[in-house]
Amino acid sequence: MQTLVAATAGWVGEVHPHVRHLYRTRDWLLTLHPAAGPALLIAALTHDIERAFPSEQAAPSSDDPASREYNTWHQERSAEIVRRWLEGRRAPQRLIDEVVSLVLAHEYGGWPEANLLQAADSLSFLEVQVDLFAERVVRGQLSGRAAERKLQFMYERVQVARARELAAPMMQDGLARIATASGERDATSQPTSDAT
Repeated sequence: MQTLVAATAGWVGEVHPHVRHLYRTRDWLLTLHPAAGPALLIAALTHDIERAFPSEQAAPSSDDPASREYNTWHQERSAEIVRRWLEGRRAPQRLIDEVVSLVLAHEYGGWPEANLLQAADSLSFLEVQVDLFAERVVRGQLSGRAAERKLQFMYERVQVARARELAAPMMQDGLARIATASGERDATSQPTSDAT
C-alpha cells in the first residue's frame, strides 16, 4: 500500500497547480495522527484533485466560502476523479471506498478520520494558501472581506482540539496578511495627485 501512496504523491505532483497544499495536508495529517493508514494519506493527497482538471460544467458560484452547494460539488468531483485513478491502478475496492468516503467529507468532517482530514486540510490552507488569497485581493479579484471569510471558515470548521491550537496563530497571521493586502489594494486604487 505504501507504493500506492507514493504513486499518488507522484501523480498529484505532476498534475496539481497547488501541490504544496496537498503535500502539507498529508504532513499535517501525520502530525495529528502518526499512525494514519493508506486511505487517509491518499485522501489527504487527493482531496482537492478536481482543481487540477478543468470542468466542462461550470462550478456553482458563490461569494460564500462555506457554500454547501459549491463544497458538495467540489467534494463529489474530487471523489470521482480519485476513484477512477485508483481503479486504474487496480487498488483494492475497500481502499477505494474508504478514500472516496473521506474525500466526500473533507469539507465538513463527520467522524474521527474525516475530522482529521478536515483539520489537516485547514492547517495546510492556513500555512500555505493565504498568500494565494492575498494576491487575489491585491489584484482586485477578491475582496479583503471575502478572503477573511474564507480564512474564518477554514479555521472555525476544525473539530480536532490539537489542530485548533496549532491553527490559531496561523489564523491571526493570515488575517494580518489579508489586511496588508487589502491596504495595498486600497493604496493602488487611489487616484494620485499631481498637485505641488
